[in-house]
Amino acid sequence: MRFWNYVETREIGPFTVILDWTYEDTSIRDMFEETEEEYSEMERRLDAHLDTHYVARVRALFDGHELGSDTLGSCYAYGCDPAEDMTNGIGGYLDQMIEEATKQAQQELQSLKEKIESIA
Repeated sequence: MRFWNYVETREIGPFTVILDWTYEDTSIRDMFEETEEEYSEMERRLDAHLDTHYVARVRALFDGHELGSDTLGSCYAYGCDPAEDMTNGIGGYLDQMIEEATKQAQQELQSLKEKIESIA
């Protein structure tokens, strides 16, 4: 079971969108294409707690129920906290993640509505 670190909550349309992160378990050597010197520097910075290798998550909730989500693994917060990296947009990926999570939530909400209408 992973512990997720809360970043912030946003209201987007009918959805409550929650941003959070957790530490990445996979080695940076398995995720990035760097030189040995660059790997060594990244590992040194991670060991010194200057940077963080993390997984970002976006969840879309409706009335407290999670209906959509998106995750992005192997994010690298260089010289900042992962929360700051996320609120700064994760290098342009955060908007895509929010769009995907809310799209899933909208589709799930529509599906639930149709199911409810079919039994009413």
